[in-house]
Amino acid sequence: MNPVFYIVLFTSIFMIGMGFAGSVGNRNPVKMLLSIEVSFNGVLLLLLYLATSLDAALLGADLSILAIGLSIGEIAIIMSVMIALFRAGMIRELDEKEFREEEAE
Repeated sequence: MNPVFYIVLFTSIFMIGMGFAGSVGNRNPVKMLLSIEVSFNGVLLLLLYLATSLDAALLGADLSILAIGLSIGEIAIIMSVMIALFRAGMIRELDEKEFREEEAE
């Protein structure tokens, strides 16, 4: 196999793992969302390289552009809902640990 394949494979696995660890380890919803997006980009990197190596570059590019568009829509909706809740006063902090401390009091 091509050595570039192993570099791309290990980079994408590292990005997926880093995103998973960040989403499990953080309590801040914004940081969790960004961590999920990092792992999503790792999957897209692997998808694009595999599509290129299998001579289906256009299909992989089309699928990746669709997935990136869906990801942008997801971020826009989640962030707008969080900003609306913050402005309405329903949430004061964006840290889940702070939520639990306020509920205990």
